[in-house]
Amino acid sequence: ASDDAKADYKAKELLNKGSDLMLQQATEERGIKMLQSIPQLYPASKLRFKAWMELGRYYTDKRSYDLAIKQFEQVEASQDADEQAESLYRTGICHFMTEKYENAFGSLRKVTNQYPWSVFANEAFYYIGQCHFKLRRWTNAVEALEMVGTSVPLAQTTDARAEAGQRVFIKLHDQDLVVLLRNGQKPSITMVASTGDTEAVALDAIGRNGDYFLASLPSTPGETVAGDGVLQSVGGTTVTITYDDENTEDAKRHVTRQASVALVSTATVGFTDGAYQDYIRGVNGDGEAFVRLRDLDLDTTPAADVVVLKLISRWKEKRVEDLSKGIELDAQEEVVHDRDAIELRLTESGAHTGVFTGSTRIEMIKPDGRKNGGAATIAACAGDDLVLVHFDEANLAGEAREVTASAQVLVGRMADVNNEQRVLTDLDQKARKDLIEGKLLLRLAQIFREVGLTTKAVDKAELGHGKIDDVLHVSEKASLSREVVEAAYTVKWELFIAQDRLAEAIGVCNQLIARFPDSSLVDHALLKIGQAKLAANDQQGALQVLASILQMPKSACKAEAQFTIAQVEEERAANQPTLLPGAMMAYKRVADHYPDSPFAGEALDKIANFYIKTQDYERAIELMTQVAQDYEDAPFLDRVYYKWVIAAYRAGRYPLAREKLNELLGRYPNSPMADKAKEFGPMIDKKLGGGGAASSPAPAVDAGGDQ
Repeated sequence: ASDDAKADYKAKELLNKGSDLMLQQATEERGIKMLQSIPQLYPASKLRFKAWMELGRYYTDKRSYDLAIKQFEQVEASQDADEQAESLYRTGICHFMTEKYENAFGSLRKVTNQYPWSVFANEAFYYIGQCHFKLRRWTNAVEALEMVGTSVPLAQTTDARAEAGQRVFIKLHDQDLVVLLRNGQKPSITMVASTGDTEAVALDAIGRNGDYFLASLPSTPGETVAGDGVLQSVGGTTVTITYDDENTEDAKRHVTRQASVALVSTATVGFTDGAYQDYIRGVNGDGEAFVRLRDLDLDTTPAADVVVLKLISRWKEKRVEDLSKGIELDAQEEVVHDRDAIELRLTESGAHTGVFTGSTRIEMIKPDGRKNGGAATIAACAGDDLVLVHFDEANLAGEAREVTASAQVLVGRMADVNNEQRVLTDLDQKARKDLIEGKLLLRLAQIFREVGLTTKAVDKAELGHGKIDDVLHVSEKASLSREVVEAAYTVKWELFIAQDRLAEAIGVCNQLIARFPDSSLVDHALLKIGQAKLAANDQQGALQVLASILQMPKSACKAEAQFTIAQVEEERAANQPTLLPGAMMAYKRVADHYPDSPFAGEALDKIANFYIKTQDYERAIELMTQVAQDYEDAPFLDRVYYKWVIAAYRAGRYPLAREKLNELLGRYPNSPMADKAKEFGPMIDKKLGGGGAASSPAPAVDAGGDQ
């Protein structure tokens, strides 16, 4: 085997083992270190992206969203389009969870625009709608939510699958149907199942343009009943969709378009209670093990079908770990042995249910004993795992897979409940406790500072320093997780900022850089320091700090730093108008260098204000057209439409002014800009109607965009 193949094999072993260890609280730190080691040990392996993705998911579950975003940003360099789409989607979710909706728009729109075929595109549309809903932009929210369900995989026509027993969705695109829809007619398609069922389904328009349509029909296992509005199926059913294309692009009439979809069932299996209803994770020794399988693919005859599963009893040989020798990444955690295995016969619960049930008796034996029940029982000891194995040949994933479920064999009576008090002796747990207390003291200091109680703020910050210093002191002697140490540095400089001790705060940043040069928190810290200097009227000092962010090799804060620099330049230009073009160039650098950031659109809006102020209306119109197309989720679009109306009116382009006024009133009816823009209505209508020779002056607009 090649060196690359060997590296991938070892990386895969580490990935699987680390992922398993992260599921258990006692071993999750060890699992994290295993995954973090993969990019370092195998920097050329594609599995490093899966490791970063797994870490990102872990930090998301732990609500450490900044750390999660850092992992997902690494995955964006992958050549796998699915991984790129997922990393962008999950980055957007992290921004959504931290209420940074404008940042979320940037990541989620990349998913819908660059990977519209991805399974994550539909989810991205949903969260875009949720972001708009949170921001009370109702029209935008509805438009985004209407797009949920419209994204389908690229190869849908050649190897399409749908889940049997659930609603089947068909998406169709035909620009000719726009006219048909306007005339009040509703197009339809025909769905024919291989079982003989035939259904005609109406198409409903989705989205704003009216050229995308969606049809859906519920499916259920059962005997064929044609024309009842339900698609009946059995295992192995395929459905052919037929559409009559009345007018084609090459001037042909009534061309039949067809696509097919296979109805498959993604199997689920598990141990249940005696009624075969609720899944359980433990079975009673010397009792019966009850099993349920749902797989509609196995429902192939009018009668109740039968299926055979494999049932295995397993015991684990645990390895004694010597922590004094450190963590051995290649060491096996435990060895699993099979104790017994039988074939378990399951019978369908009724005709065309697709649900199969059955049971077997558990025979308890000693670890070195033999069973007496033969194939009718499964031998096990207390603490063994019973494992069900089912081979799912057809499913939505498109590849055959092994489906398993396990339950532990339980014996004895329930132990009494004891009330115990735990004393923290573990250094990691104590450090986490001190970190939480430090964060609480920081918040108190910030609150006292906001209400003007400076002395109390300083006192609380000092107490916080004591807690955080304990964490950092422990980190020098023990192996604390990087997440805890970085968070401690973050709280430390925030405490200094709460005390107006900016020099010490910068010193803490430098300590973090020296200890973790690749930390994603450094640039955030520098940005806060720059903003603090601006609040203290130290513009020159702020510009130096912000410029240092721009010099960093990689930073998520560069766009905001450049935008803040532009704001400072614009503020200076208020007293020296000759500096205004330089400020506009600073805004232009935001749009040119960071076009995907949430600050790019607002920077262009600032430039549009400048064009209106200098009466360059055509350039303003051109620029606002670009902004509206590229930043459709921006929070300032109501201001853009308002200035669009003004620029079009002053340029004498009255139809455009009326069009943009209608869009503003329709999309942002509750915006203050809508009330201001209503003043234009009579004047625009007068111009369009040709009434009056005198020109009506347009209402004034604030070039700064603050109205």
